[in-house]
Amino acid sequence: MSRALNFYEEEISKGEKKINELKFIISRLSIFRLIIMLLIVGAGYYFYKQENLIVMAISIVIGFLIFIIVAFFHNKKINEKHYEEIFLCINKRGINRINGDFKEEDDGKEYIDDNHNFTSDLDIFGRNSLFQMINSTKTKFGRNRLFEILSIRDKVSREEINKRQEAIKELGKKVKWRQNLEAKATLRKSGIKDVSDLIKWSKKSSPVKLWFKIIPYIFIGLTALSIILVVLKILPISYLILVFIINYAVVNVITKDLKGVINLFSNHKKDIEAFTNLLKLIEEENFESKLLCDLKEELKVEGTPSYKEMQALKNLVDWIGDSTSNAYYLLLNVTILSDAFILRNLEEWRIKNGRKLESWLQIMGEFEALSSISNLDFDFESWSYPTIKDEDIVIGDNIAHPMLGERAVSNSFSLAKVNGANTKVALITGSNMSGKSTFLRTIGLNLILSYIGAPTCSKFFSCGIFNIYTCMRTKDNLEESISSFYAEILRIKLLIEAAKKGEKVFFLLDEIFKGTNSKDRHEGAKVLINQLVNNDAMGLVSTHDLELCDLELTRPWLKNYNFQEHYENNNIKFDYKLREGKSETQNAVHLMKLAGIDFES
Repeated sequence: MSRALNFYEEEISKGEKKINELKFIISRLSIFRLIIMLLIVGAGYYFYKQENLIVMAISIVIGFLIFIIVAFFHNKKINEKHYEEIFLCINKRGINRINGDFKEEDDGKEYIDDNHNFTSDLDIFGRNSLFQMINSTKTKFGRNRLFEILSIRDKVSREEINKRQEAIKELGKKVKWRQNLEAKATLRKSGIKDVSDLIKWSKKSSPVKLWFKIIPYIFIGLTALSIILVVLKILPISYLILVFIINYAVVNVITKDLKGVINLFSNHKKDIEAFTNLLKLIEEENFESKLLCDLKEELKVEGTPSYKEMQALKNLVDWIGDSTSNAYYLLLNVTILSDAFILRNLEEWRIKNGRKLESWLQIMGEFEALSSISNLDFDFESWSYPTIKDEDIVIGDNIAHPMLGERAVSNSFSLAKVNGANTKVALITGSNMSGKSTFLRTIGLNLILSYIGAPTCSKFFSCGIFNIYTCMRTKDNLEESISSFYAEILRIKLLIEAAKKGEKVFFLLDEIFKGTNSKDRHEGAKVLINQLVNNDAMGLVSTHDLELCDLELTRPWLKNYNFQEHYENNNIKFDYKLREGKSETQNAVHLMKLAGIDFES
């Protein structure tokens, strides 16, 4: 059993035991609460009948105090159970990830972009995708950052990849910490929603005007003087009521913007609490890798941890909540103009921290995204970290598709200068369903894993840095009156333009020009491959066109590979093993016969 599988199963066993214990305690506390309430009612009724009102009042007060204490522990145990259930789900997802069974997880389908260079063809987002496999982000910032990393939005360098590898290796070992990061975000979040209005508020800071600082103190002083004069019976109590009415009017005038602020923070109260918890978890952890240390350092505000500033904001938000729900707050407000101080403190917080808030949350999202990628480091200890080269090479030993779990079949492969030959294009032939498209995705996905700093699904993997372009799944677009063949032409056009502009292109082409006749398909593919290589591109091409394999005789930079099938008891079988040379087998007629097409009629 693997290290990760053993860990997850042990944690699930401990978690289930703990949840059962908590369920028992919670049920007993529920019964105890009911008994206490019945005793309060019974004692109250008994002493009322005895006309002993003082004892009745004392018994009711004591009973309610006991009820509140029991209720506190009851709620605490319910929260503990909820927290344990979150960890249980996290560990079960870990096992599903190892087994390649993650179809029920969040698939990031909103990020699917058929026009992107590679994400749609390589299943980066959507059902059965890389995102669905590794994602453990629970905030919008983490989710969006993971999207950016997997899409390779930023240009990568060997130094950056090596720094990220170091960070992912470190986070891979911190499995408990990563699970805490996910659990705390899950426990307190109000949903992965847009917080752009909160960011917008944070950036609109302006100096607190002097009159705003002075006026509340003037009216507090007048109120205090009025209370003293009323107590000394120099002024009637009606005068104090008038002062309270004036204070209420004043506080409403100087805090006219408070209603909008209340609505804003009411919507994001749980988000702010989650952000505070996550930042605290990040800043209290010790890191060694340069990338994580640099990110953590950016969270400090003049030496003060950002989570403490966020905690201050959370405390202000809690006060705002009290102002809308607590009847006693009204008395406090007309006495010391508390709304004015809340608004002023919020403005002072915004002046100090407002322009840093978005940066803090983006760094928090970076940690979430890196933690998601680190799932691969912990879950798949047999995978290897790639060696990034300055050369134009792709070499792998026992490379497999990372999302197929135990079903994945590994193959060794290279595009490089080997034994004097400089191979730039691999032409993959084979019968239907033999594994050609899966192998193209295997190479593409392992390149993506290499560039994001993750381990690859291989025993060994080494590659240069390329811009990946694919043409594998093209489809009709009826709204734009585009046929699948024309859509394929448009993708090929982008690929050629990128190569001509001097980009280091690595292409993955699956059955290109399949929407035309065999002669045009053959000639088009031959010209395209020549043109790409002449512009220093490298890549793989899968095809059913066996005549195209003859290019190997005149193009020393092209090498033929194939997948084969065999038959057992009239059933077709595949081993999905890559072999050198062109395919010598066909299965289309056999498959059509299996489908019920009679060739003898």
